[in-house]
Amino acid sequence: MKTIQAFMTEDGQMFAREEKAKLHEMFLEKKDIVEDFLNSELNPYKGNAHLTMARQTVINWELWKTQNAK
Repeated sequence: MKTIQAFMTEDGQMFAREEKAKLHEMFLEKKDIVEDFLNSELNPYKGNAHLTMARQTVINWELWKTQNAK
């Protein structure tokens, strides 16, 4: 048997990597405002693939801001 390390987010999801868990928790925290932006006229990326990339980029940016606040 092997012991593994995992990270559980507030909604009960498990992640092998801490960074992925942090990104997911940031999404949980910001999802309403991110989705509002993605559905607004200010977001030119309306296709499914583009929305996924835009969503991930915004969440990555939000996490980066919190980790690099000066």
